[in-house]
Amino acid sequence: MARKTHQIKKWLPCPLWDFAGLQDWLNEQAQAGYALEKWPGFWFIGRVIFRKDSSAVHARYCLDPIQEHFGIAKLREQEAGYQELGWHYVDKIQNYYAIYRCDDPQAPDLYTDLESLSWAMKKQVRIACLRLLFWLVWAAVLFQDEWPRLLHEREAVVMELILHSDVLIPLYAILLILILNALFHGINTLRGVRRIRARLRRGEQPIPRPRRYPEPLHNLVDWSLLGALVLYLGCLGLSGTMRTKTLSGPEEWAFPHVTLEEVLPAGATFQDYVHQGVLSSDTFDRSWLAPEQYDVAQGGMVRVGDAVQQETRLYQESVQTLSPTLAQGIYRGRVASQHRSLELYRLNWEKNAPYLHPSLPNAYGEFQEEALSYPGLDGLTRFISQVSNQTAPHTFYIGWADDRVFVLHCSGAVDSKAALELLVQRLAED
Repeated sequence: MARKTHQIKKWLPCPLWDFAGLQDWLNEQAQAGYALEKWPGFWFIGRVIFRKDSSAVHARYCLDPIQEHFGIAKLREQEAGYQELGWHYVDKIQNYYAIYRCDDPQAPDLYTDLESLSWAMKKQVRIACLRLLFWLVWAAVLFQDEWPRLLHEREAVVMELILHSDVLIPLYAILLILILNALFHGINTLRGVRRIRARLRRGEQPIPRPRRYPEPLHNLVDWSLLGALVLYLGCLGLSGTMRTKTLSGPEEWAFPHVTLEEVLPAGATFQDYVHQGVLSSDTFDRSWLAPEQYDVAQGGMVRVGDAVQQETRLYQESVQTLSPTLAQGIYRGRVASQHRSLELYRLNWEKNAPYLHPSLPNAYGEFQEEALSYPGLDGLTRFISQVSNQTAPHTFYIGWADDRVFVLHCSGAVDSKAALELLVQRLAED
């Protein structure tokens, strides 16, 4: 009955591209009585499988660069030729090198001409280039939506990072480290293979690189970061941090605000919408950098005197950050986002008006944007937009005071100036 072979796994101390380092390490293991059992394939994490073999102390290992023009038949022919010289095929190191073993101390080395060895390594340079190109393309595709925004919507990107800092900052940080780790590994591999070829062309033996266990460390960084990301996002989901809290009404609005009834004209009668679903739900969110984020709305039908009832709505956003600098970042991002939103709405109207609104093809005019100076505020921007078939414009106030940013969106019969004045007063009292 055959005795079961005892496998021993050892960490690889040199990079995969290091021709001289790999060959020296395999021969050192052989002298210690360990024969190569198997070189891991796709799931290589830096550990190589050996077996205890007393005959290995007399063995030699040699690496043969896998050449790009070799097919299966040519490889089989080459293996047969090597076997006649006393070398038999053991395994391969990915697409870099084939590993051969010889137990005859008198057998000649596979390569005695260093220049021919340099030509044989042409494929290794191409593989290194393609892998580096793959990581560059992967990084470009992964952030294909972010690159244009970083160029044209930087303020909005900063705002989103602050508002969703507990999710986006760890996510982007881990992805960035993964990409940089992959690119550094790819660049180092390409430089290493080119350096080996250059020495071989000069007739010089390659120099083994320092044994710093780069492959295990590279994989350890990748898997640790991915594991940390999954664990962190899982903890956020279980704790409920990623879920938005829905508020029942103004009694839960624990921030400086105004109510719709307070900012209607004198003598106006107000009737809530029968179906409140026409308004977005009142919500509360939080993040590391912006621990208080409210988004609320009120609306209904308003009649002033004998006038016809008109739809009237009041939307409010309020964000409190950890510092005035963060609040300024949200203020700038909110202004930029509002500008872009109104511009897209205008373009969409102009595009579809001939089909959807044939009687009002030019009903949407240019929106107005104006930076205002207002006592008690560090920044204030007003947007006004109106469609000609509406009796009142939409007025947006975006303001910044110390560590708080607010948005007032007034439409219908709302007295927007009175709403702003009352809100600023309550900000000062807060």
